[in-house]
Amino acid sequence: MSIHSGLESLLSSNAVDPLEHRAVIFSLPADQEALQELLKANPQIRVHDRIHAQLRELRKALNPTVKFNENSIEVAIDKFLGGRKVIEFGSWVYYPWRHELVHLLGAHDFAIVRTDRNRNKITREEQAVLATKKVGVIGLSVGQSVSLAMALERSFGEIRLADFDTLDLSNLNRIRSGTRNLGMNKAVITAREIAELDPYLKVTCFTDGLTRENMDAFFTEGGTLDMLVEECDSVDIKILARQKAKELRIPVVMDMSDRGCLDVERFDLEPARPLMHGWIDHLDLDAAQRPMTAEEKVPYMLPITGVETLSPRMKASVIELGRTIGTWPQLATSVVLGGALAGDAVRRILLGQFSASGRWHVDLEEQIADPAAEPVELPAHTAPEPFHISSDRLLQLEKELGPAGHGALKLDTGILAQLVEAGAMAPSAGNMQPWKFIQHENRLLLFHDKGRSRSMWDPDDTFARIALGACVENVVLKAHALGLEVALVPGTGKDDDLIAAFAFTHTASNAYEPHLMDALAGMIGARHTNRKLSAPEHIPEASLQRLQAALHGSAGLDVRYMTGRQDLAQLGGICAVAQRIKLLHPESRAEHFRQEVRWTPEEAAQKRDGIGLGLLEMHPAEEAMMHMSADPRAMDLLDRWGLGANLGMRANMAAATASAMGLISCDAHRPVSPIAAGRAVQRLWLAAQAEGLAIQPLMVPVQLMRTLELRPATVREKDRHELEEIRGEFLRAWQLQDREALFMFRIAKAAPPAARSLRLQLNEVLLPSPESQAPRPHATRTHYAESIPRT
Repeated sequence: MSIHSGLESLLSSNAVDPLEHRAVIFSLPADQEALQELLKANPQIRVHDRIHAQLRELRKALNPTVKFNENSIEVAIDKFLGGRKVIEFGSWVYYPWRHELVHLLGAHDFAIVRTDRNRNKITREEQAVLATKKVGVIGLSVGQSVSLAMALERSFGEIRLADFDTLDLSNLNRIRSGTRNLGMNKAVITAREIAELDPYLKVTCFTDGLTRENMDAFFTEGGTLDMLVEECDSVDIKILARQKAKELRIPVVMDMSDRGCLDVERFDLEPARPLMHGWIDHLDLDAAQRPMTAEEKVPYMLPITGVETLSPRMKASVIELGRTIGTWPQLATSVVLGGALAGDAVRRILLGQFSASGRWHVDLEEQIADPAAEPVELPAHTAPEPFHISSDRLLQLEKELGPAGHGALKLDTGILAQLVEAGAMAPSAGNMQPWKFIQHENRLLLFHDKGRSRSMWDPDDTFARIALGACVENVVLKAHALGLEVALVPGTGKDDDLIAAFAFTHTASNAYEPHLMDALAGMIGARHTNRKLSAPEHIPEASLQRLQAALHGSAGLDVRYMTGRQDLAQLGGICAVAQRIKLLHPESRAEHFRQEVRWTPEEAAQKRDGIGLGLLEMHPAEEAMMHMSADPRAMDLLDRWGLGANLGMRANMAAATASAMGLISCDAHRPVSPIAAGRAVQRLWLAAQAEGLAIQPLMVPVQLMRTLELRPATVREKDRHELEEIRGEFLRAWQLQDREALFMFRIAKAAPPAARSLRLQLNEVLLPSPESQAPRPHATRTHYAESIPRT
């Protein structure tokens, strides 16, 4: 600050402008009168005069070959002063915010001494080049560390600091400051630190932050910036600043303060380079310049931050946002490291020693680690054995089943394909599609492909067999729609891989009596899982009754509904706990993330099973959490800390915001075959589709409770008590005395999803019949089952 511009305000009041950040520099004897006035008006000013020590350092810096002793150094100083008074030598620098007056060397001499220990990591010639450079810094949390690192090395001659925010107590975990500065603008705090370090560096503060209105001034007023350090939190400013930097061909450096992540964009050398290395090219950058909600910012922040490369602790912390923590964590060590990394990159870029663009990590936890430490991996995933059935097994089945009956058809390929495709449209847990069809002689055989449905939460294959029951129902309904009668023989038991044997005959048109549920065949192709969350709406009682009617003929099964908001909220809490337990269990989450989730459209198209990430109807923030949850190291941390409640947030909302919840159950003492239950589930679902209702299974509580009952060792000891508690709540909520829960689902009114889960190709589910290696015996006529054309 010049004397004439600042002295009048200094003399008029002892109060200090909270935005003041420039020191006042006096040169004697020219400014002696002004300095005396200042001291007279402000008797509380403290004076620090260590000029003699600075002169000693100056003589040594300029004469490194001379070995001074106490006498010779004093002689050298006297000679250097040439009769000038020591009090008039150099500058007197006043810091109004500290009420301190400091006697320093003049600008040139000061720079020589202050940078003397830089040599020759930075030569004097390089230091002179850096003194001509202008650097802009946006965001003064991490930016403060970068700015001070650059100021310490004197990597610039001018710095422009932009931040609208003020210092809070919680900032003092990483920002070098003091409690006396609470409430002060962060740019001003940094500017004062720099001034106290080096009053000759030019510092300009933009205390409104970087805005569209002041952007030109920040980038070009007084000379165009040579370097931009971007450390702000605002998505729109991140993008706007880069667009301006690209226009002016200014390189951009950014530190992420996690895993030592440093990002460099060399717009000076690559003027056509896309913003953020092209990672946000698919987004509407014009939309990003308008005010956005936190949800709307997420698609922009994810590629910028690099979700996949965040540290495990950062991922675990982000999962906890809004639950146990309020904002992204930052550590002082990470911020200081970031200051060093960015400061080093800035200096080398300005000196022409570094020309690359890209992103680098200097991860101290990885590079400085115990030799024995090994990364946490998901439990090994063993690919299921491909489904295979031998010709001998088919011959055995032929004996057991006997002849297909009079008029049984060997279906042509077109009809066969329609029936199998209808069956394969059935729902299954995780869309794993555990079915295989073989047409053998005059029968269509349906088998359970156990390798595709293997799950720790389905210990006795009940839920896989419910899916296979839905498949059976689709085949029967489709056959009726094609004018075929169906004779159905169920498999011999739960341990057998044969689920059903179908025999088809033509229906005489004059004898056809439509089955009660035949009309549902038209819904097979339309049925889907709808995971869209929507505001709850009243479901007419008549609609619920029509769903109930879909269970007609399914002896022992019962469907009940829950519509009270308080009851649904309680059920949402149960679903949330169950989901958290499922995802924190190491084997369970491995199963979920590896076997069920399809992370990209390409993976979904290739495998044609599982659930595509886009089909989960998640908000961007939920999708980000999903990606972070896939890191076993982050999940192990949450598990160790006893946290992770947010993992169940989506399940909670699904139940709590439902228009109604439904549960199909059976008498616990007279259990119903899962195949029969699956047929009933499918009829109900198809009926709901016809009613225009959205259905989403919410099966995790049911699966976990069944596993707890049948295979308690699967449930970890730490989870058992909590699971027992929610089991009791669940039974009471649904009033399930002596009844066994089989299928729980959400009912809502929602727009249809943009897409549905893919299905395996026809040749992957319809297998050719193997030829027998042994002579075929003469088939005997064995009565095997009553032909039931309409079941």
